[in-house]
Amino acid sequence: MKIQNYLSTSVLISAIVFFAYDIINDLSAGADSYIHITLEIIIFLAITAVLFRELKHVASLNKTVQGEKDKTARLSGQLFEVMNKQFSDWQLSPSEHEVAILLIKGLSMKEISEMRNVKEKTVRQQATQIYAKSGYAGRHELAAHFIEDLMLVDKG
Repeated sequence: MKIQNYLSTSVLISAIVFFAYDIINDLSAGADSYIHITLEIIIFLAITAVLFRELKHVASLNKTVQGEKDKTARLSGQLFEVMNKQFSDWQLSPSEHEVAILLIKGLSMKEISEMRNVKEKTVRQQATQIYAKSGYAGRHELAAHFIEDLMLVDKG
């Protein structure tokens, strides 16, 4: 992927170096016509302009990508804050809080039990408590609650 990112830039730089070298040789040899040298200078300037325009465009894209990464990080942090507040409002225990996060992330009961070093039955009981305290029937409704909040934040 890195090679593709720099391929067009490398080609343009190579063309600039070639034309600069050729123009210098043509001028020092004095054998080529004025039209030939003028044409090479025009091509050299055009390639240089394209290179700088592309570099400016890449810098702009990098700035946009970084801005989107920052926005995503802020939204992620905001969502986590909203989730923590809601879990507190539902009076989830610390264990239920952790299980709720993992349920929303989409982990299976078995994966959660392995991750937390508890029996799967314990995770199922905690999940049942989470659903009872939240008023939702299952993990999909629980996750939808927070996705809906995120979409509302995005509109505002």
